[in-house]
Amino acid sequence: MVTLYNLIILYYKLIQGMVLFNNLRLPSKIIEEYFDVVVVGGGLAGVVAAIASARNGVKTAIVHDRPVFGGNSSSEIRVAPGGATLGGAWARETGIIEELLIEERARNHDYFVNGRINSVWDLVLYEWVTCEPNLKAFLNTRVIGVEMKNDYEISSVVGVQLGTEKIFKFYGKFFIDCTGDGTVGAAAGAEYRIGREARDEFGESLAPKNPDRVTQGTSLLFKTVNISKKAEFVLPEWAVKFEDPTSLKYREPVSRDTPYGTKEYSGYWWIEIGYPYDSIEDNEKIRHELLRHLLGIWDLIKRTRSDASNQALDWVGMVPGKRESRRLIGDYILNENDLKNRTLFYDRVAYGGWPIDIHVPGGILARDLPPEPTCGDFDLKEKVSVFPYPIPLRCLYSKNISNLFMAGRDISATHVALGSTRLMLTGAVEGQAVGTAAALCVKKNVKPRDIVKIPKLLWELQQTLIKYDAFIPRMPNKDPNDLALKASALATSEMTLSLEPTGEYQELDIDVSQIFPVSGNKIDYIELYVKSKLEKTEVISVKLMEAPDIWSFNEVYELLAYEDIEVPPGLGGWVKIDLDIKVRPRKLYRLDIIGKGGLFVSKSKPEVGVAAAVKRKKWKRWMHTPDVYAMRISPPSKPYGAYNVNNGYSRPEEWTNIWISDPNKPLPQSVTLDFGESVVFNTVYITFDTNLHFDTHRFPPFYRVPQCVKDYDILAFDTNRWIKVVSIRGNYHRFKIHRFTLVKASKLQVKVLKTNGDPSARIYQIRVYNE
Repeated sequence: MVTLYNLIILYYKLIQGMVLFNNLRLPSKIIEEYFDVVVVGGGLAGVVAAIASARNGVKTAIVHDRPVFGGNSSSEIRVAPGGATLGGAWARETGIIEELLIEERARNHDYFVNGRINSVWDLVLYEWVTCEPNLKAFLNTRVIGVEMKNDYEISSVVGVQLGTEKIFKFYGKFFIDCTGDGTVGAAAGAEYRIGREARDEFGESLAPKNPDRVTQGTSLLFKTVNISKKAEFVLPEWAVKFEDPTSLKYREPVSRDTPYGTKEYSGYWWIEIGYPYDSIEDNEKIRHELLRHLLGIWDLIKRTRSDASNQALDWVGMVPGKRESRRLIGDYILNENDLKNRTLFYDRVAYGGWPIDIHVPGGILARDLPPEPTCGDFDLKEKVSVFPYPIPLRCLYSKNISNLFMAGRDISATHVALGSTRLMLTGAVEGQAVGTAAALCVKKNVKPRDIVKIPKLLWELQQTLIKYDAFIPRMPNKDPNDLALKASALATSEMTLSLEPTGEYQELDIDVSQIFPVSGNKIDYIELYVKSKLEKTEVISVKLMEAPDIWSFNEVYELLAYEDIEVPPGLGGWVKIDLDIKVRPRKLYRLDIIGKGGLFVSKSKPEVGVAAAVKRKKWKRWMHTPDVYAMRISPPSKPYGAYNVNNGYSRPEEWTNIWISDPNKPLPQSVTLDFGESVVFNTVYITFDTNLHFDTHRFPPFYRVPQCVKDYDILAFDTNRWIKVVSIRGNYHRFKIHRFTLVKASKLQVKVLKTNGDPSARIYQIRVYNE
């Protein structure tokens, strides 16, 4: 059988103009385009990869087969992008994806949740792509094949653009497959896998005993609107009939609040179909089956929910959102144990943190089973939870195609590991990694594998990524060109750690643990705010240990103290834990709290560098919770000093790594870098606080993060006076680069005049360059 691709190649080589070939006429317009880097696929992984490549100075193309960017998160599919915040405190993805998400929340009038994502998001992505001078976008262009230079190197990809009758041939030095389906890799002959590995192959507890071709399913979403009068709905004959709510076992079609004070329905991820269908070959069949089920579910809601009477279907997805298909194989295959053990790969360039979220084969076709296992058994969360883990570069390039990178859900991972890495925000940070790596390959004339083999190149890649606000676990700024690293820092004030009660409580029928920063070299005592509903005195046991980072809950460390504290009946107040121990200063410490039902600890407002976890009594592993708990430490901890702005880190991890001014002192507040001598510079990088503890789904419409600095000046001390070199008003972004005329100065000061609502000035990092 002659394929369309073969026809195009024949057409390319043999024919000029419009010709007839076996009754098939092909368009005559063929365009050749030449780039350094060609990104195929315009989901979040592809968008970020293309922007990263272009910003690193190489000529880049992004080729996408839809009219809008965003992939599963676009207004065509409307799945809200998730990531590492579900697995760890202060873990939201930064870098280019943070720019995009923060901009969307600042512009959009609606919530950023499943089914409600609108074209404002599409426009943000479109703007960010089209405003890059080194980046050219080709929308509505489907890549249908590749041309090989030899058996292991791609020369070009061929694409057909809808609406223009054009066939493109995109030549590139390097290609990045962000198609999700691994389309480019498969066409090039890259090694790939489909389905589940056997349990014994990687020793994965969540894998089946025997391998098979089962993949996770595909979903279709919808959205309704309240029209303030009765809205009729007639179920089409071809749709699936759900007789009563019991036919949706384990699946709850809840309504959502809107920004306008009404309720509407939108979603649901569990309208999903997978096995026995093939997620690539049967895509259209899957879409039709999903549509049949979606309409049946809406019919059931209309018949059984009183608040659905005035609800009308406003949007129904027609483009299925896939979770899994091909996985291209690299020099390393990421597996379940790497995620749970947080393996610190030498070539780490990205990270993940979503739980190992493996949905039931078949999806809604398996109606008697929960859509994913923990929906039916909460205790299974212990087995699937992970804390943020590194992802190595060796998972992000093909093992047998020498100029092919990949990012997104087609990376080199097992089926089990993909249950976590498939998340869109994880794909986005992978995208920044491979876009930057591809640009480095172009500049250095090397292949992807060379980067991991040559320490100097790997170091350059990792340092470039963190310079532009990507996060790599346990990777500090060691840039010799950063003048700030050698400066001393002084601030007008600093905040003391405060974890006061909020009035909300956590019952101790589960164990809780909290990691917190201690600035001094001793802890005299710790107080917890405890409430008892019991009629007799009971005991709370606490264990104190040092913690290497804010996610170190499932590792065992040296026990520094173990205490039992008596809690009188009916208590509602502080209980004291006498410790009187010496500790290492500027380190994190972990307090495990074990009690029983009827005893409660008060919650507190999250503060930077404080993290918590919970564990059911029979569990062996801890699981992240976004809550934190009320605590007083003596002597008081002061972990938010000026020294944090140039300590080499730009987010909480092994320490708080942020300067926060005293909230009781009015703005302006400032932090000053003293270089000790006159230096010349023309560029200042500043990283602000955009509350990385929560994902942006929680942020309301038109949101500016209150903790983010809004108005500020940058000043340089020239001999005997301060000179203002930069003045910014109205900022709401985390990462800002300021370029100005070269100055010679012995000091640099950032003066914060106003925030977006918080009483404190907050700065994670300041870098200073002459570049």
